[in-house]
Amino acid sequence: MAVDFKLKQQEFVSYLRDPELNPAPNDVDSTRVNLYRELLFNNIDNFLASNFPVLRKIHDESQWTALVQDFFAHHHSTTPYFSEIAEEFLSFLQNERGTQAQDYPFLLELAHYEWVETALMIDETPLAPNPTGLTLSEQVLNVSPLAWPLAYLYPVHKIAPGYLPSTPPAEPTFFNCVP
Repeated sequence: MAVDFKLKQQEFVSYLRDPELNPAPNDVDSTRVNLYRELLFNNIDNFLASNFPVLRKIHDESQWTALVQDFFAHHHSTTPYFSEIAEEFLSFLQNERGTQAQDYPFLLELAHYEWVETALMIDETPLAPNPTGLTLSEQVLNVSPLAWPLAYLYPVHKIAPGYLPSTPPAEPTFFNCVP
């Protein structure tokens, strides 16, 4: 009997993503498939924790694991690059997950702020060369493409386990982030 490879692959991936809702393939050694799932999940978990350190710190272990599991189970990434997983996570929070009752009201803003820090750090946009022979008044000044003006309702740069505001202050927080 021929095995439908695509169907078998989908069964395998469905289990890896969400073992609570999808049974493990019955013709695959459960120890191996569970080890493989654990390795994949832990890679994503560790990568997100390192890219969103404050977000990780303000969630307890079960809250964080549930958030990462939700991403792992439901988001279908469009990139094969590890460096873009943080942006995929942000996209998931913005467009797919929806607000959950247990979420901090600033969750999306904090995730965006932490993503910006990473995105600017790894951005390979070259800085404009400084023209020689021109005085400052003769130079044409331009805003760097690496300067990102940002506005948040919450003071995301202050959020920490000891500071978790439930309502935004009267004034928004503005940044001009540069690497």
